[in-house]
Amino acid sequence: MATLSVSGSATHRHRAERGVVHLTVGFDGDDREKVVRDTAAVHSRLSEQATAWRRQEAATWWSARSVTVAVETGVTTDGGDGVDETRASSGVRFRTRAAVDVRFSDFDALASWVGDVALEPGVTVEWIEWSLSHAHRPEVEKAVRVAAVADAVTRAGDYAEALGLGQPTVQSVFEPGLRPGAPGGGNPFGLARAVATFSTGGPVTFDLHPDDIEVSAEVSADFVA
Repeated sequence: MATLSVSGSATHRHRAERGVVHLTVGFDGDDREKVVRDTAAVHSRLSEQATAWRRQEAATWWSARSVTVAVETGVTTDGGDGVDETRASSGVRFRTRAAVDVRFSDFDALASWVGDVALEPGVTVEWIEWSLSHAHRPEVEKAVRVAAVADAVTRAGDYAEALGLGQPTVQSVFEPGLRPGAPGGGNPFGLARAVATFSTGGPVTFDLHPDDIEVSAEVSADFVA
């Protein structure tokens, strides 16, 4: 009788089902009240638009989770032609930042909104994060775990056949990091979230092509044959 210790892995690819638009709103200036009011006005418009997308079921969720108002101090120089004429003066500027995130299920609506907000003063489109839906993700994770175990069974069978042994019988299966004596592992599966790189085909038209979402699982297993 021999013990066969093998690993098994699998990676499945799925089309993106959700796209989260990450935005920031912010202004800089010498007038604290003005930069705060300008930021609040744009932030309010974006929140209203996000709510509208949610009501139309083009978006599944949105969040306006953070606001910061910072004071920046520095030294500026005002001078003439010579060093002796240069004089330093302290300056105070105010910077505001607020975040808005919207998760879309309708990618046409997402592309349309990105084109609109890209023209909005004070708005920065930080990135677009693509993922699977929450409802579909458990099914995907289960399928890739099953495939990883099947890969381990196949490997054990191949080794047993090569050694002239009978059909191997599984004794134990370990997720990464759970095998006794093994170094720390991490998650039993990996869910990759693709980040969009978008290109413009015009002033407000974006052609978005998200990468497939890769879901991976890995196990190790002991068999006897």
